[in-house]
Amino acid sequence: MGNISIDPDGYGPSDIIQRLQQCLSVGIYGIDYTIKARDKNEALLENYILSERDRIDILKKLTVNDYIRWEYGNNADYPNDIIHFFRYKTNLIPRGEEDAPNRPVELYIKMTWTKPNSVLIVISFHD
Repeated sequence: MGNISIDPDGYGPSDIIQRLQQCLSVGIYGIDYTIKARDKNEALLENYILSERDRIDILKKLTVNDYIRWEYGNNADYPNDIIHFFRYKTNLIPRGEEDAPNRPVELYIKMTWTKPNSVLIVISFHD
């Protein structure tokens, strides 16, 4: 497991945030911005009203203070991938509950990118 400062490729939390912001600012989504369909990610979308625009806005608000750590991924197809972990607190509207107030939710976001400066992949985005 890594520490909060620098990953083995020499990137720190501010580098990760900078790359994320760069990807989002140029509007390149598709392969450069991928939220993969996984059970936890899908459950978040089933439980709360959260559009793609909302998710992008949340990603734009991430800061180095939301950074938790890095570690090597466990995907055998990409053994050298370094995964970066973030937590972000927000309020979301529960789905299917009429007149429900926003609820505080702590999101767990994992991402990696193929370096240098290419494909950014959001692996997890869930509570």
